[in-house]
Amino acid sequence: MKKAKEKKPLILVVNDDGVEAKGIRALGEVAQEFGRVVMIAPGKGRSGMSHAITFATPLRLRRIHYSNDFEVYRTNGTPVDSVKLALRHILKNQQVDLLVSGINQGSNTSVSVFYSATIAAAIEGCLCGIPSVAFSQVDFTHSTDFELAKMAARKIISSVLEKGLPPHICLTVNIPNIPIQDAKGIKITRQAKNYWHEDLDERTDPANIPYFWMRGSLREIDKGRDTDIWAIKHNYISIQPLRTDWTDQEMIQELKKWNIKL
Repeated sequence: MKKAKEKKPLILVVNDDGVEAKGIRALGEVAQEFGRVVMIAPGKGRSGMSHAITFATPLRLRRIHYSNDFEVYRTNGTPVDSVKLALRHILKNQQVDLLVSGINQGSNTSVSVFYSATIAAAIEGCLCGIPSVAFSQVDFTHSTDFELAKMAARKIISSVLEKGLPPHICLTVNIPNIPIQDAKGIKITRQAKNYWHEDLDERTDPANIPYFWMRGSLREIDKGRDTDIWAIKHNYISIQPLRTDWTDQEMIQELKKWNIKL
């Protein structure tokens, strides 16, 4: 008797750098090694959007590639919109086995997790009950080599498909921009307690109308050796679990003692 054909995992691939970005293409290549892939992303870069969604203007969607077990869609929305469009329209009533976001070009360590649309897309998947992982490579150049990131993605995708993730937990993975042979391994890390120091440059456009340009630098005050930033600086890949529930349980008990009443 012939053995029934095993169903391939369904993997959703999203990003915030845009559907034409090298990083999402690299991640899509790796994902195809494991199953059927549906890729959906903004038509242009939407970095720093965090968990923004579109509800005051129309969302557009266009399929730009279709072949056996690999589809690509472009949207005018945000990365989180991309996840919603995939789950509520493209893949409606289908079980998504894994969501992967990235590979983002740039660091998503420390407080950047709050601003990152790459991570927000993974969190959206997590909120929908899908095991989700965000990948970022710490480099902004056009000549980025994604080979180490692809190797990391291959290992992590395999592990998550095999072991799953607990409810309300997703992973964010940061990869140093180094050759494969220089990588020291993987560290399970925590979020570094640092902050962005920001300035606004006030400028004037050709019509003599003022505008502002934001710039800033990360102030690194957390010197711990168990942080995401320490791992990257020492040539390790950082894997960090994130919770969708931000509630501080200890503070609940403390607030009750305040006895605040109307």
